[in-house]
Order: sequence, then C-alpha cells, then structure tokens
Amino acid sequence: MDNMSICRTTIVEFHTESDADALIKDYNENYESMFPTVEVVLNSKVNPTTTINNAVFADMESIDKTDSETRQAFLEKHKNGMKNVKTYVGEVTLSK
Repeated sequence: MDNMSICRTTIVEFHTESDADALIKDYNENYESMFPTVEVVLNSKVNPTTTINNAVFADMESIDKTDSETRQAFLEKHKNGMKNVKTYVGEVTLSK
C-alpha cells in the first residue's frame, strides 16, 4: 500500500446492540463478495451501539466500484436498525 491509497471510514450508530450485532454478522460473512477491491479492512465496535469501519482501497476508482448498488443495498437492508451513518473519505497518510 502506498501514499495514494484511499480510506473510507464509516461510523454507524445503531438503535440497539442487537441491531449492531446483526450488521456486524452480515458484514463479516459477506464483505469479501461485497467489497472485493478492499485492500485492508478494520472494524471496531466502540460501544454496544456504535461501530467504526475503516476500509482502505488502492484509489478512488476502487472505492467508486463498491459505492454503487452493492454498498447501497447493504445499507438499505440494515437501515431500520441504524440511527445515524457518517462516512468520510480521505488519503491514507500513514500505514504500517
């Protein structure tokens, strides 16, 4: 991974812990097929109802490929359990 890599960080607040756990389970079981261009992924459950996902891609084109129907369908599937979703995209400035 070089300095041109791009990270998409998504912070999700859920209504309940079971809503968070349902999305985490679905994501863990299906992320490889949903996001085949991800180079590195790190998910954290920072409290019972909040998760942070950091997904690193080679470039914006790779992100754009996963920001289409597949990602939108996944978010739509879990929308009733989500209270708030914030997404940030930026250049990776350090990776070890």
